[in-house]
Amino acid sequence: MKKLTVFLALLFITVTLSANDDFGFRFGLKASPNISWFRTETSYYTNDGLKLGFSYGLIVDYKLTDNYAIGTGVNILRTGGKLKYRIMYDTGTQQIDTEKRREHYLRYLEIPLTLKLSTGEIGFMTYYGQFGLGLGTNLKATADDRVYISEGSTLRTTDVDISDEIRFLRAGLILGAGVEYNMGGRTSLLGGVTFHNGFSNTLKKDNPYSSQAPDPSALNSYVEITLGVMF
Repeated sequence: MKKLTVFLALLFITVTLSANDDFGFRFGLKASPNISWFRTETSYYTNDGLKLGFSYGLIVDYKLTDNYAIGTGVNILRTGGKLKYRIMYDTGTQQIDTEKRREHYLRYLEIPLTLKLSTGEIGFMTYYGQFGLGLGTNLKATADDRVYISEGSTLRTTDVDISDEIRFLRAGLILGAGVEYNMGGRTSLLGGVTFHNGFSNTLKKDNPYSSQAPDPSALNSYVEITLGVMF
């Protein structure tokens, strides 16, 4: 975590110094609440609900023309989702085929790369749309589990380390739109909505805990409200 903090600090300083040159760089800070979920591609695995998450980080835009820019940055992303599926559970005296409900808590270091298209300034407002790709590396993965043992009996466990069941890389398609409000000079407030459509499997295959689907596939997607300031 210390290395990550140093890396973010150095990136922040580099972009800050670049912001005043003639190469078209702008930088910003963002904080984005999100709602995430899983889209399953495996029989017997079912999405079990939405999950609230959060991301924060740096925004870096490189302006190519008045209306086009390359967008990137560094995000710390907290996402996840809920799944339910069948497992074989050992009670100590026998193995039973039962249902597990798992709430995933996933943390990623994400690097987006997008093409950002914007209007000219209308009043104090500039409207934009963007699309591209996001690539994340998993930093931490935990879960809260509920296993149904018998009628009226449920085993609950929290903060389970599931790093060995989660793939290291996460990839997704980014689609977003928003508005910047000019506060004067280069400074503007940013607000927008962004959809991250995951297209890589979050779960590792060969899951020994699943009784009916040992090779699970679930794609993690989320919608976030982007709030930030650009300089």
